[in-house]
Amino acid sequence: MKVNLGASLGRTGTMKKLVISQAYYVDAPPEVVFKALTQPKQLTKWFLSSAKIRPIEGTSYTFTWNGGSSHTGKVKRVTPNRSLVLTWPDRFKGKTYITEASFSLSKKGTGTMLKLKHTGFKEGDDWLWLFGAVQSGWAYFLTNLKSVLSGGKDLRSKYDSP
Repeated sequence: MKVNLGASLGRTGTMKKLVISQAYYVDAPPEVVFKALTQPKQLTKWFLSSAKIRPIEGTSYTFTWNGGSSHTGKVKRVTPNRSLVLTWPDRFKGKTYITEASFSLSKKGTGTMLKLKHTGFKEGDDWLWLFGAVQSGWAYFLTNLKSVLSGGKDLRSKYDSP
């Protein structure tokens, strides 16, 4: 797993851009990884408790996690078996923060390199908190995706709070 938080300080000590960039090798072909990212039954095996999504540009999707939190966003771009871009709305302190999650897949040996780039974080304490929460959430869930697709084991526990 490669994790690059992508945050850097400018000369004045102010934050430039917050970007989450993670890469995972998954021991499964790109078609299988793409289905895991875009098919409701597959999404519930590693990520969600329920999902409504059609991988068609411009459509809405709704994700619900264990514990009941959910969000509804838009499918921005899709290239089957290669890439997926979603708007990513998060609620924090009664406000909605919209960011963007981009997944790219490329064949590597007998498996897939899955790269996540999550952008759109702005400045401020709430945005910084959200950045940290989203980054750790992706590390948790994408590690689980790798485990489910590579070895069939779901690592989630009802006691976890990703």
